[in-house]
Amino acid sequence: MSGMMTHPLIPSLQACREGKSPEYSGDGEGFCARPQFEVKEIINFKGINMSWIEIKLNIPQEKIEDISAYLFALGCEGINLTDENILIYFSQFRFSHEIKLALIDYIREFVPSFAPRDIQVVRISDQDWNKKWKEYFKPLRISQRIVVKPPWETYQENTDDITLTINPQMAFGTGHHESTQLMIAAMEKWVKEGMDILDVGTGSGILAILADKLGAGSVMAFDNDPVALKNAFENAQLNGVSDKVRFFLASPEMLRPSEYDLVLANINRNVLIRYAELFSEFLKTEGKLIISGLLLSDEPKMLKEYQNAGFVLIQKKAIKNWLLLVLELRHKKVANENH
Repeated sequence: MSGMMTHPLIPSLQACREGKSPEYSGDGEGFCARPQFEVKEIINFKGINMSWIEIKLNIPQEKIEDISAYLFALGCEGINLTDENILIYFSQFRFSHEIKLALIDYIREFVPSFAPRDIQVVRISDQDWNKKWKEYFKPLRISQRIVVKPPWETYQENTDDITLTINPQMAFGTGHHESTQLMIAAMEKWVKEGMDILDVGTGSGILAILADKLGAGSVMAFDNDPVALKNAFENAQLNGVSDKVRFFLASPEMLRPSEYDLVLANINRNVLIRYAELFSEFLKTEGKLIISGLLLSDEPKMLKEYQNAGFVLIQKKAIKNWLLLVLELRHKKVANENH
């Protein structure tokens, strides 16, 4: 990436709410910051050449139900079942040799004969990926009034529909995955007019965009993947909210203590466990945290971590093997409790 430099400015939540903070403007040269983060870089998004990893698995198709949850936990962005193969996709930034080895070991639990020769890894271009998506991504009604659709499709809208136009470009969050559907349903219940909302790991930006359309007062969204962030901003433009939803390039450790009303986090289990205490620093007391990207079996461990961080469970919901938890922050740990 080119055009990098340090920047001392760390904007406040109030400054961002008033539109006074720098953030990605979508012109390819914008300053990527986000509220209360130790922002360090200006990034030229035009210099990013993206490709994806397509993995062909030679296993019986009925085994996909056994391994799909683990695939997404590893960072898989999509699964395609063809007549002959199972194809799974990772972004180039989220795939490694270690992940390949972990995948082989896990599949062997269900297919003991599975060997390295049964997995083929191919790099595909951005253009090829977008062509594949256009074949499969159709308008999807998530709830009675929320519909997700790609920009190349049209559908007959109902009067009270909230339509989210999402161009996936491989960033997580098209509405087709169960965890995203769980998040959307929970947001319909918990997002209230005028709320200050933080979206952790925004991916395609789908949840941040929906938060604005549901009446949030301010929406801040961040991701540590610059390609996902660029995609999120473009999706905000498609939905006419790019001047209201603010996108920032950062990781959770960079955020200073805040007072958000609601935090959204549709990310993987290990990250959710790691940041339980940190998430409590982002919320006001009695603020809500909605988390997904979890399996049903993760619930005991997750509740233990979040109860220790001052949260209580106020709602849970599942689709198939995927779990969503809504937690309320009852008390914040004092500084010396963390040392």
